[in-house]
Amino acid sequence: MTLASKYEQAMAHLTVDGAMRERVLRSVRTADLEKTHRVVAFPWRRYAALAACLAVVIAGALLLPGLLRGQPSDTTSGPVLTGPSAEQYDSAAALSAAIGFPVKDVAGLPFEPAGTVYLASWGELAEIDYTGADGQTAIYRKSAGTDDNSGHYETFDSVKTLTAGKLTAALKGSGGVYTLAVWTDGAYACSLELEPGLSADRWTALLNENQ
Repeated sequence: MTLASKYEQAMAHLTVDGAMRERVLRSVRTADLEKTHRVVAFPWRRYAALAACLAVVIAGALLLPGLLRGQPSDTTSGPVLTGPSAEQYDSAAALSAAIGFPVKDVAGLPFEPAGTVYLASWGELAEIDYTGADGQTAIYRKSAGTDDNSGHYETFDSVKTLTAGKLTAALKGSGGVYTLAVWTDGAYACSLELEPGLSADRWTALLNENQ
């Protein structure tokens, strides 16, 4: 017997009464015959918040290098923060006017200056930097008060107190060659650093020229 014959035989014995027919029709009428669509809500709010956080991170990454360097983050011109704060001038007279006390060029240096720079740092420290043609250097500093303003506070091998005219200076160096002299007149502190250094006798002559 084939499958079709079995189906016809089963249908011949099937009896549908009125009640069953009504239940079938009612089920058909109430059934949702349209295809059900599942709606998936995309979490826009969560991803929008994530995008906002990412934008902040990217902006910070772009701005941070400029902030660390004390420079504007864009290409426009603006103040550049440097340390220490220093202003440069073209002469000892201009430096004196800016700093508020007299500052003179150092006389009798052991080399001929090839370059000179005049600086006022923090509005209270006057500095004159000299350079020679063969790499020699001299740094002269002057400030109000009596504190050591040389910037050198390490221990030197050789330390000597020297009197030159009205000045009493502390010479500091190594092996009898002194690279630094520090002194005060009671109102101002001064220091002079030389490279290469000098003997005590040559320092005496140099300080006598700068009374």
